[in-house]
Amino acid sequence: MLSWSPVSAQIVAPSRSRKTSKLVILGASGSIGTSTLDILSRSPGEIELVAVSVHSSLPRLAEILTCFPSIKFAAITGTQPPESLTEFSKKFAGVKFFWGVHAAAELLNAARSEKADTVISAVVGAAGIAPTLRAIELGYKIALANKETMVTAGPVIERALASSKDASIVPVDSEHNALFQLLLGLDAPHLKLAILTASGGPFLNRTPAELKQVRRQDVLNHPTWSMGPKITVDSAGLINKGLEIIEAMHLFAIPLNRLDVLIHPVSHVHALVETADGFRFMANRPSMLFPIAHALYFPQSPPVYPDVVTRPEAWPALEFRKVDPVQFPGFALCMEAARNGGTAPAIFNAANEIAAGLFLDGLIQFTDIPVLLEMVLSASKIEQGSELGLYLEADARARESAYAQSKRLTKVEEVV
Repeated sequence: MLSWSPVSAQIVAPSRSRKTSKLVILGASGSIGTSTLDILSRSPGEIELVAVSVHSSLPRLAEILTCFPSIKFAAITGTQPPESLTEFSKKFAGVKFFWGVHAAAELLNAARSEKADTVISAVVGAAGIAPTLRAIELGYKIALANKETMVTAGPVIERALASSKDASIVPVDSEHNALFQLLLGLDAPHLKLAILTASGGPFLNRTPAELKQVRRQDVLNHPTWSMGPKITVDSAGLINKGLEIIEAMHLFAIPLNRLDVLIHPVSHVHALVETADGFRFMANRPSMLFPIAHALYFPQSPPVYPDVVTRPEAWPALEFRKVDPVQFPGFALCMEAARNGGTAPAIFNAANEIAAGLFLDGLIQFTDIPVLLEMVLSASKIEQGSELGLYLEADARARESAYAQSKRLTKVEEVV
């Protein structure tokens, strides 16, 4: 059994030998899913891909099924006309298909019957909560790339993991994966501070007045990372980093007062820890290849990728600076939600998903995002508890509130 909390010092050192595992990818058509498929292609035969899910992209799913004939199960979680799914499934007679609201859970059940042991959870947003809980129940090792699961329902996930004999979580986000590795073998009392880094996004040196003029294409032009639209919007306002702090609180059982963020524009150092004898850090070029491979193979040693490793003499200058909460009000609001605890992070996350979507659809300005978040937080009741329903209800109410409040920021009469 792997401990899911590295700070407890219960995780054994990685093994140098590797055995073939069987993998499920939830969210195979997204950026994390695509990078995972690249890793599998680099080391054929070491990991067997047995099941994948996509939300709605049937053309991309067809490409994946063609490239990976080992896949036995596939799920489409979004809404599709039944006749199109029937016709699609006929093209891949050897694959069993699931579709609909419960498709991801059914996929995990079926794959477990084929002795699948690892799942990449790369579903976007709070939709990742249900499949993550099901994966825990089934005893999977979960390579988690869905921070909203821990932000929205962290106490619920913690309780589920504590009651499981076999399930474990290894984080995939580059910062959390780096922190995971730094905490291996470190006794909790020796940790003074855990630090996640942030690039600062494309607007690090913009004034508030200049931010009012930014457009969608400006926000999506991230200086160091290639990510999906929603997470790129979050990163531009450092909201993503606030969500990562909340995730770290649950993943590593580290209190908020021992977590911090530093802006590091070149994105070469991903996390640092401070102990009594100084600082340790994890550094490599900004590539998701490293954290995904580590999570997939852990506790075994991952393959070496010499084509993407840079020696220290070739590193860029390592600059760090504190986060200015005035410059990044969304980050400050997220930290307030973290301090309040209970359902506050779920409320914040739900409102942020709506706000980011409204911005991407051109219905509000980039600078309206933190305004809308504050409006929803101010109008919401924060509750404490560990029941899943409490957090799902808070999530649903916050989404309704965000839609309603957004009408004060836009001339669109109806937001859907």
